[in-house]
Order: sequence, then C-alpha cells, then structure tokens
Amino acid sequence: MNKHESLWLVWQNVNTRLFYHVGTLSFYDNQYTFQYTYRSNGPQKVNDALKNGYLLHPMFPDIKKEYKSKNLFGTFKRRLPSEIRVDFKEILSDLSLSEDYSKMELLERTRGKLGGDQYSFEKPLKIIDGVLKTSFYINGMSYQNLPRNWSEILKSHKKIFLKLEPENPIDENAIAIYTEFNIKLGYVPRFYASGISALIKNGMEPKVSINYINESSESGWWVKLDFECEVPLTSEPILPNLDPIFEYVM
Repeated sequence: MNKHESLWLVWQNVNTRLFYHVGTLSFYDNQYTFQYTYRSNGPQKVNDALKNGYLLHPMFPDIKKEYKSKNLFGTFKRRLPSEIRVDFKEILSDLSLSEDYSKMELLERTRGKLGGDQYSFEKPLKIIDGVLKTSFYINGMSYQNLPRNWSEILKSHKKIFLKLEPENPIDENAIAIYTEFNIKLGYVPRFYASGISALIKNGMEPKVSINYINESSESGWWVKLDFECEVPLTSEPILPNLDPIFEYVM
C-alpha cells in the first residue's frame, strides 16, 4: 500500500505574528495534491486568514480547486535545498535523512522556510490507532522572560507541562508550555491549539517530550517537542465546528 504523506501550509501575518493553516499538501499514489482549507469555518484556517490580510497564493488562485501534479509543485520545490549543492549530503545528515529521502520528508524537516518568508510547512495532527501524534517547535520563546541558561536547564530537566490559558486575550484556546520549575517557555503553535485544547478539556492527558534543542539557531527553531495523546472514544465529534482538524491514518 502506498504511504499517504501530508503537510500543512502555514501562513504568518507579519503584523499580528499570528499563524494560519491555509492549505494542505499531500502525496499519495505518485501524485501531489494541494488544496486550501476553505471547507473549515474555524479559526486559523484560510477563511479566517483572508479576513486578516492573507492573499491566495498566485500559483493557486482558485480557493475551491484541488490542484494535482505528478511532480512537486515548483513554488514548493524551490523551498528545498538543491541536490546539486556540494554540501547536500551533509544537509541530509544534519536533518537525519538517508539518501533515499522523499521530497515530503525534506519539506517536513526543513519546514520549507525561506529567509524573511511568511510560509512554512508543518506536520499535521494525525490520529494513528486512537492516538494523536505530532511534533512542533515552541512558538514565542523570544518573547518570554527566559533565564540566560534556559537551554542548560532544559537539557538537565526535561519535564514539560502544558497549561490552558482560557483568559488569553489573543486566543481562548491558547496553550502555554512550562518547565518543571514553572518557567514559561512559550506556546503550542496556534494552528494546533484548538484541537489539542479540546482534548485536554475532554480530560485527556497529553505526553510531551523534548525532541531537539538548538539555542544557537533562530528562536523559531530553538526547541522541538514531540506530542502524543489518546483520543477519547465518543460518538460525538470532538470539534464539530472545526472539522477537519485531525487527520486519521488507518
């Protein structure tokens, strides 16, 4: 069976610094597809982004069309490091990728980010055998009052906790991230927050662990977390107003 791979295309408003999941790139049966998240009227999707300054990508001008291609769309391919670079093998090694990598894997590891760009590719919230799994970089670390030795603290004491912030003036679903010493590191990315907060409100207890720390990089790459959480068995949708927020893998 062919593996289905997908990534969320995320756009950031440079003025508000808020992020929106505007579209999804998928690869299945040797074909790439891209489609906007126009079917969702929930926050942090393309309809919400359009109200807050977003313009449809010029390569994908039809919000309701499912774009298809046998090759990775050129506008996304140019976000990948070139295979003809003399240091390309070293790049793969740094990203923990083998030489038989897929372009979707390379997009995921690099996040497809360009300097000064408003787009990035992020892992979706996937439910596998009743467990939601993903990984993400902590948002907003540079805006926190972190101690100078924060990286040493995290490397020595790796327990991480999530805390809902229902009174947050920006997002009622905001989820703050703390160390065991009550140091606030930042936030779960906002485009994940509605789904993850719904699980917490339903009594679930997520497991969060540190995957990667690089204090010498840009702040958006400082700390990567792995996340997993059981999904409650219920006949009612967890997020009836935000569907589809999760991707199910059979």
